Amino acid sequence: MLDWKSFCLAYLRSRSRIFVYIFSLGFLVLLFQFLFASLGTYFLYFFLLSGFLTFLFLVWDIFAEAQVYRQEVLYAERDPKSPLECALAEKLEERESELYQKKSEAQSKLTDLLDYYTLWVHQIKTPIAASRLLVAEVSDREVKQQLEQEIFKIDSYTNLVLQYLRLESFHDDLVFEKVQVEDLVKEVVRKYALFFIQKGLTVNLHDLDKIIVTDKKWLLVVIEQILSNSLKYTKKGGLEIYMEGQELCIKDTGIGIKNSDVLRVFERGFSGYNGRLTQQSSGLGLYLSKKISEELGHQIRIESEVGKGTTVRIKFTEVKLVIE
Repeated sequence: MLDWKSFCLAYLRSRSRIFVYIFSLGFLVLLFQFLFASLGTYFLYFFLLSGFLTFLFLVWDIFAEAQVYRQEVLYAERDPKSPLECALAEKLEERESELYQKKSEAQSKLTDLLDYYTLWVHQIKTPIAASRLLVAEVSDREVKQQLEQEIFKIDSYTNLVLQYLRLESFHDDLVFEKVQVEDLVKEVVRKYALFFIQKGLTVNLHDLDKIIVTDKKWLLVVIEQILSNSLKYTKKGGLEIYMEGQELCIKDTGIGIKNSDVLRVFERGFSGYNGRLTQQSSGLGLYLSKKISEELGHQIRIESEVGKGTTVRIKFTEVKLVIE
């Protein structure tokens, strides 16, 4: 549908000289009528006739331009008339062709890069699995736990890279279903049980008997990233995970986040004061969590106080799942 407001503004700009000429001519006619009143109404008749013909011309010109505007803007069809328009149209087509070619080349390079890193991630899984087998042979319990933790971190960071790459084709990998929140949370907590034990942290799960509609695999990624961050910056105390209305709350007793950083923690690559202090932040975990949550239709926000801890809230929108 033609946007008449935009068209009228564009038309007035393109015909500004004509309108200046018409108003100037009208002013001169009225001036002559005033100065030479003895000539009677001849000037007035001339002015009215000229005005009527000008009005007809403008109506015809507006509809003609509207047709051209519709073809170019809505249907991308160009029909240059003057030599200048032909030259400009030719230049524009050349630029569009160059832009399309550069875009195709960039997309091809990006695809190659994604393929390379995806292959790398899958290949690195083999030595990680082999390392786990070797660690299983270690007799010293303390050393074994430390090695298991480091291998777990390597595996987690590798998965983070893979999940980040998969964001490009996120919508091709969505399966919405009814999911029990308690089952999701317990699955993630079990995965990180070694860290809770090693750091002597408690975990309190309650009020999680809630069914939501989401993609289980991708929501697990979000919860994992949040839990990983909480464990990273919590030295004593523990975590509390519970449902409050439609929100899943993950609360820790960690070092907290500065007010100046709270609004930026979801930005890509932002590590903040805590990340620079500990040198343990990639700046991708929370960005990934925010991105995935938005794509799933969930909302995520953070409340934090330095020295007291942080609470991450994931709000689930009530959705009626229709199964065909």
